[in-house]
Amino acid sequence: MADTVREFCNSRGGLGVLILLYSDAQRFTDLADVLHISDSTLTYRLAEARDLGLVTPEIDEQETSVGDRYRLSERGALIVKKLEQFGVVHAYRTMLDMHQQVEDGRSDLDEWLEGEETKKKLARCSEEDPYVDQFGQDVTGYSE
Repeated sequence: MADTVREFCNSRGGLGVLILLYSDAQRFTDLADVLHISDSTLTYRLAEARDLGLVTPEIDEQETSVGDRYRLSERGALIVKKLEQFGVVHAYRTMLDMHQQVEDGRSDLDEWLEGEETKKKLARCSEEDPYVDQFGQDVTGYSE
């Protein structure tokens, strides 16, 4: 557990929590979808941020804890404003966008690799053992 604001900011996901909450209050699930950290790590970061006075939970008596939203406190906003001055907020948001682009590209690659024509092309790249690894295992998914 982070005992200081500095430790929190240097913890995995710490800056992300602050930056994402800067624009608007968010639910746990919304943060989890974007931050690329485990739910348990996010739970720790939110608890630490709350204990350090960086975020405040907005609890709706009508909803379950899933409906709880977290809002940046004045202390948390002060940190994010400084991060903006350093260019970190823009860089972090760009990194999140690039991460999504990589994930989308990975999905496109998976689809391409599943195609029979692709498997055939990959199998024919080597003249020696066209589609097996050093242990004789098929690496392309293509069999003649």
